[in-house]
Amino acid sequence: MEWDNEKIRELMEDKKEADVKKNGGVEGIALKLGSSIKEGISSSSLETRKEKYGPNEIERRKPATFIQLFIDAMKDVVIMILIVAAVVSIVLGGIMCAVHLGEQCPKRLIWQNDPIDLTKETHEGELCVEWLDGVAIIGAVLIVGGVTALNNYKSEQQFRLLQAKQDDALVIVHRDNVVSQVNVVAVVVGDIVTVATGAKIPADGILIHGNDLKVDESSLTGESDAIRKTHEKPFMLSGCTVTEGDGKFLVTAVGRQSEWGKILSELDTVREDTPLQVKLSALAQNIGIIGTVVAGCCFIAQTIIWLVEMSYETCFDALEDDPTKPSETENCFLGHPGMMDKAGCLASGGIWTTHFKNFQPLRLQSIVDYFIDFVTIIVVAVPEGLPLAVTISLAYSVQKMQKDQNLVRVMAACETMGGATNICSDKTGTLTQNLMTVTEGYFQGQPYANRLPTQAELQAAYCVMLLNAIAINSKAELGKVENGRPEIIGNKTEGAMIVFLQELGGDYKALREEASIARTFPFSSAKKRMSTLVRTAAGGCLYTKGASEIIVDICTSYVDNDMVVRPLDEAKRQEMLAQITAMASQGLRTIALAYRDINDVDAAVNSEEAPEEELTCIGIVGIKDPLRKEVPGAVKTCQKAGIKVRMVTGDNLQTAKAIAKECGILTTGAAVEGPDFRKMTPEEQKKLLLTLQVMARCSPTDKLILVRRLKEMGEVVAVTGDGTNDAPALKEADVGLSMGIAGTAVAQEASDIVIMDDNFSSIVKSVLWGRSVYDNIRRFLQFQLCVNVVALEVSFVGSVCGFGMPLKPVQLLWVNLVMDTLGALALATEAPTADLLDRQPYGRHDNLVNDFMWRNILVQSLYQLIFCMVLLFTGHDVLNDCTDGNYGTDYSKCIDLNSDGTGKDAPGNYRDTVIYNAFVWAQVFNEFNARKIYNEKNMFSGVLTNHIFLGVLVATVIIQLITVQFGQVVFQTVPLDFDDWVLCILIGAVSLPLGVVQRYLPPFTFMNALLAKFQKKKSRVTPDDAPGASAGDVETGNANDASKPASIPTETVPNGNK
Repeated sequence: MEWDNEKIRELMEDKKEADVKKNGGVEGIALKLGSSIKEGISSSSLETRKEKYGPNEIERRKPATFIQLFIDAMKDVVIMILIVAAVVSIVLGGIMCAVHLGEQCPKRLIWQNDPIDLTKETHEGELCVEWLDGVAIIGAVLIVGGVTALNNYKSEQQFRLLQAKQDDALVIVHRDNVVSQVNVVAVVVGDIVTVATGAKIPADGILIHGNDLKVDESSLTGESDAIRKTHEKPFMLSGCTVTEGDGKFLVTAVGRQSEWGKILSELDTVREDTPLQVKLSALAQNIGIIGTVVAGCCFIAQTIIWLVEMSYETCFDALEDDPTKPSETENCFLGHPGMMDKAGCLASGGIWTTHFKNFQPLRLQSIVDYFIDFVTIIVVAVPEGLPLAVTISLAYSVQKMQKDQNLVRVMAACETMGGATNICSDKTGTLTQNLMTVTEGYFQGQPYANRLPTQAELQAAYCVMLLNAIAINSKAELGKVENGRPEIIGNKTEGAMIVFLQELGGDYKALREEASIARTFPFSSAKKRMSTLVRTAAGGCLYTKGASEIIVDICTSYVDNDMVVRPLDEAKRQEMLAQITAMASQGLRTIALAYRDINDVDAAVNSEEAPEEELTCIGIVGIKDPLRKEVPGAVKTCQKAGIKVRMVTGDNLQTAKAIAKECGILTTGAAVEGPDFRKMTPEEQKKLLLTLQVMARCSPTDKLILVRRLKEMGEVVAVTGDGTNDAPALKEADVGLSMGIAGTAVAQEASDIVIMDDNFSSIVKSVLWGRSVYDNIRRFLQFQLCVNVVALEVSFVGSVCGFGMPLKPVQLLWVNLVMDTLGALALATEAPTADLLDRQPYGRHDNLVNDFMWRNILVQSLYQLIFCMVLLFTGHDVLNDCTDGNYGTDYSKCIDLNSDGTGKDAPGNYRDTVIYNAFVWAQVFNEFNARKIYNEKNMFSGVLTNHIFLGVLVATVIIQLITVQFGQVVFQTVPLDFDDWVLCILIGAVSLPLGVVQRYLPPFTFMNALLAKFQKKKSRVTPDDAPGASAGDVETGNANDASKPASIPTETVPNGNK
């Protein structure tokens, strides 16, 4: 290994063909790199090469750290405002405590005229805690920010793992004179790499030889036209894609030393929000607007009440040094809202006046508190958990889908698969096992039914001709023998014929080495054939193979049993076609082999098209590819789920129909060949698609037309593809599914999901997970909207009626943390169940909140609002405080609550603590209800298998116990006695039987009708902000892409008991 990276860099940067020649051509450069263009490198030099030239890995830009993500979470404008307000509250509260302003008097409801009995009030020996509100809020904000950062950090890690999986690929290399497949990261400088159409070039290198090799270098050079690689243009660049032909090249630079590596190391893949995330973000924004309005009303109401209270005359203690002037200390007992005893106040030496006349600037602490309430309501109202739930559900589902052999490249595809109405599937390797075996054929002008001829049965000269036709006109290689069968590297059909060649005693490697290949005409999906031109002593010979009926159609002669070339008359042609039909009807793939002599080889080499006419038919092989055992069941499952499965294959019609019937795809529907479909008008095609189940001899253009017509009909289409030419159809489809084994790099790049095992049953699993994601989002949405509605209404009523905020800011932030983050975690990770495939697909514009969900949300919200209002207005009359002062209960020390709801622990509010506790317990039990979004009666089914849900539930209960019994000054709670704990739990538990009862009510259709009417009115005055999406689409949060037409299928409601 004479050369180092610097020497290689000089050669590759200049890209001069003269420099290659000056160094002895590619052979000479290979020697300088310690390699051989025939045998490749020695495996023993791998580690040395990695140390000297570097590995074929590119270190991507480091992801954001937890601290960076935490700082980003804290940069939210609303959070920053809340922090500033909390700091102001701490400062003012600290000053109030420092100057001994004293406790503010209890509030009296506006409509109450009777004085409050404050004889039970005692503030002696209590610490001044005015400043703790701000500290608690900052603490809660930091926790919320930490949890948000942690979720984002885990999501980023998951995304990086997916990135690494997507970068994974296998490459064909020649080492120790043996062909093998290695991971792309195992490629080293000096390797001899083989690439073919659709492959991504794994490293920089120099061409050894190529067959019509064209490379798309637009990703590096911006050149839109594919570059033909020859000895005049031999430089191969990593990251580019082979668009035509095949070839071998010598690797000269890997990893960061390669052209693509230099660019990629400075770049990173940008993760975009999925359509559902975008729509949920818009929905969250609209809910946030409503919350802001409610918060503003609360702030205004509290401020007005504060101004009214400041205008009341009340009693102040006089200053010690000037008895004629009031001090800042208020006598609540004699003044407002106590006895309102002016005479008693004056008799005791107090001063009777208003707060305005005796204004203390520190009283503005109340306004700051109201502002904190205002900002807190906004924080709680904005359901940022909605897009978070999508992230969690997608991350969870994508991770699980990998285990089900689905590599999700585009996150949105996970959602879209749940609404798929059509799956257009390839046959080979997807419905079948891709274990190709030649089982019968037509040789020497006669059929061999259900068996293959032995070498002794064939003429020696014919056998040589057959072996050459197979070996020379193919690219597949045979690798190690496993389980009695050699590994096929490359095209499986070609591999099956090479195995047949070996059974006839042939050596494909020797035949290829002996042949003087002048040019290869790669397989054309349009022509369904490929050819190889070789030079011979007599001139040249063109070997052609391809779709049997197409090859037979262009043959004019055939080789008979006596090795005589005879004219192919109509009778013999019909005999061959009958044999093709017989084999195809058994589900065999039929490939015909032919040849013709070429006089002017040079002219043929320089021609654009292969001279594939007047061919002589050598023979026809029938290749068996067994059906995957699980496919019939998977197809039946899809059909039951309302998904129409169509077979789209390049095989002939008889083969396609035979396999389709075996799969259960072809029942009473139609089957058509691609060329016939292509000739139809769009309207005729759409009419045929109502019954079409099989399309045979399908070209990539036919597949693209098929996808477009289905989408025009409103279908949600998933399409499989493995070839480079399938890329347009994969891109056009709602979900493109490429094959992980047989798929080319181009097909995989164009796809949304890579099916790692090429198995149709894995596609069905992707549908299952897609529906699960969508249902999980709905579960959380059903739960979240109920929380938001009740929290906003309770805050509004409490503020307007003079109660203040029954749910304190810190409590609301805790509820926000539990219900947004933990709720998303609990409900967005429900595992899919088989019954998801018992209903029809979702429509393109199916409302996220359906009529059943509106019923569930409104019934539960109404119940929660009722018990909160009852406790708020009557709690001081019906509740008793039986706490023993040591977190326990002592029924001998029970007292009635004060009219403002306070009990024994005066700084805290006993009534409001009961409201807060009952409210949280209602959410705990409603989480069970939220797991079901239709008419299912059993909310507990499957709950024991969801460990995340159970963990979140237990954590919520434990932390709630701590916040109530021990939170006190931080959470503004007081300990509750045993009876009231039982009361709160029972109030919350009523949500469960109510959840069963509500499922007997009809769905609330009026909500979506009202929203639709509102959106129609709004769309007349609101311009479309986003291309392809109306304001209504974003506003109502429709499930799928707003720019696409409405779907024909409608959502079917599952049966009641599950």
